[in-house]
Amino acid sequence: MASKHATHAIEHFFFKDGATRALFRWLDFRLFVSQQNIQLTSSKNTTAQSATDYLHAWQQQASLTTPATGILRLFSVIAMIIGFTAMVGVLNVREHTFINIWVPLALFAFLPLLLSLSSFYLSFLSPSKQHLHHHPVMHWLINKLQLQPFIPYKNLLLPWLFWQVQSAAILFSASALLSFFLLATFQDYQFGWSSTFITDNATMTQMMNIISCPWQWLFEAPTAELIQQTRFSVQTANIAVTANNNWWVTLVMSIVVYGVLPRLLLALLLRHQFIQQLRHNIQHSSDVEQFIVAQQHQMSRNPIQSENLTSENTSVQLPSSNTVLLSWQQADLSFPIAKNLGTDDWLKDEKWLMSDASHFDKPVWIMIDPMQTPTGELADSIELLQQHNSSVSLVLYPINTDDSRYQQQQKSWHFFAQRHAVSLKEGHDNG
Repeated sequence: MASKHATHAIEHFFFKDGATRALFRWLDFRLFVSQQNIQLTSSKNTTAQSATDYLHAWQQQASLTTPATGILRLFSVIAMIIGFTAMVGVLNVREHTFINIWVPLALFAFLPLLLSLSSFYLSFLSPSKQHLHHHPVMHWLINKLQLQPFIPYKNLLLPWLFWQVQSAAILFSASALLSFFLLATFQDYQFGWSSTFITDNATMTQMMNIISCPWQWLFEAPTAELIQQTRFSVQTANIAVTANNNWWVTLVMSIVVYGVLPRLLLALLLRHQFIQQLRHNIQHSSDVEQFIVAQQHQMSRNPIQSENLTSENTSVQLPSSNTVLLSWQQADLSFPIAKNLGTDDWLKDEKWLMSDASHFDKPVWIMIDPMQTPTGELADSIELLQQHNSSVSLVLYPINTDDSRYQQQQKSWHFFAQRHAVSLKEGHDNG
């Protein structure tokens, strides 16, 4: 993934069958790489292969996850049935009488709008949007869809689930509209209004004008005369059909504008957010490099020569008074550090990285446990530090060369460091 062409090819490999398949292909791949033994059983290292060649070989051998999407389809069908039958019930609850316009407006326009706004808050603005225990419905869906192995990657899983739920919810309002048009084609429905709290026609007229604002350029709002005629307490026996048409047009437009469009826009926004997060995760993860190194049993053709890596991999003594020491997910180091990143909420880390507190006159060293896996959040932190600091380096610490995984992890960190234009060092205690 050293070049844009290679990055695009790898992205295409994961996205070739759509966004949903891309998600689970990527999560399957990350789970595979997280295992200690990630070498393919039939890996051939004698001939040069591209990254996508190795990925295709992995796909042929791996057992890819197929989520139990039948549950989501069932939800969609249930939403359609509820929307259809609810509209049937509202229109036919009392035969040969006026239908109170507030009932269908509340059920099919205002309630969906309220749910859309709450979903927007939970998906984008809530501080706990990435905390699974604050989303019991999503947790239940994960269990039903048999996605428990992917819970560690909930930062990708939750946006996908939010998108799927909103897509299913759109069908409720769409089905209600379909039900209305089918029934209104073969039956004559008369709408009126009645309210305990709205006691004068002028207030009702003002409210209808406000509700109808988005489409008044296209359709006329219910007039004061119509509102006076169709109030239940003073309704007349015969109302002009053309006048009563204003009521059902208002109902239909309210469902479209307040019920369907907000959910549709929210679903599109959630889909965009999900795809952007997935692309960002693929682009900034070092899992592909780590996987390729494991297949080759040598330095990747990425191309970094092993002698260059050796010369770049300098040893340094810690702590150092000539540098600013930061750490990544290492809060318990034996020497003082200016800031520990990666353990708190990312928004707090990002706020600090964008503040003046992250501007230093000395070189910046970030302490990294070599047994960790490079992440996109770390890459973002490095990028933000590089904007205001002339020298940013990664320091592997503590060093344990006796660990059988150390050499493999060291190679992964070399790739990560080269990709993000930082030098890599090995830290050793003074004395």
